[in-house]
Amino acid sequence: MDYARSFAHSDSFTSFIQKPAVILRAVATFIMMLIFSCVLDKGYHKGTDKCYYNGNQGACNFTVGISVIAFFVGIAFLICTYFWDHITNGVTKKYVVFGDLSFSGFWAFLFFIDFCFITDMWRKTNKTELASMVKSNLQFTIVCALICIILLAIQAFLAYKQLNDIQNEASGLAGYTDTAGVAGGYGGGFPPHTESAGGSYQSPYAS
Repeated sequence: MDYARSFAHSDSFTSFIQKPAVILRAVATFIMMLIFSCVLDKGYHKGTDKCYYNGNQGACNFTVGISVIAFFVGIAFLICTYFWDHITNGVTKKYVVFGDLSFSGFWAFLFFIDFCFITDMWRKTNKTELASMVKSNLQFTIVCALICIILLAIQAFLAYKQLNDIQNEASGLAGYTDTAGVAGGYGGGFPPHTESAGGSYQSPYAS
């Protein structure tokens, strides 16, 4: 059952959260929340607000900044996915998917920079003075940053495939395929054009 067209039904949300691409984005968004929560909770010295990543404030601030932005943008794209079939303008759909592609690709690059940055700062950090909980949180943040690179890269790839599908649908090069559970988590772009036995064009909306 299509999650957007069945919005009024009680099982619409259940079908929505079972889609692989939705699960992927939800997991990525949750990990973003874990990242900035760990850094805000244990990444700064309580008295001086000094970053525990070798005392480099940029390491903590950059990590928190990109993860907070990614968290809210991830929620926004989940909302767009849920109401995808309620977006009737094909151009708007293309812009949404293009935004997904651009954001996911660029943020994967930012998290790659962040991963290298905080890994290097952690290598230089004097760990003997840190509490075990602080060590665990900072190491967990590094692992989560690496995972985010992979998840965001996959999201960018799926969005790229979906953008191609929408462009092909608009130009009449492909039939309608419901890719809501795979490519980007969105539904297909447009309904198919059909042709009668005599070769004459028949509107897909004709009764």
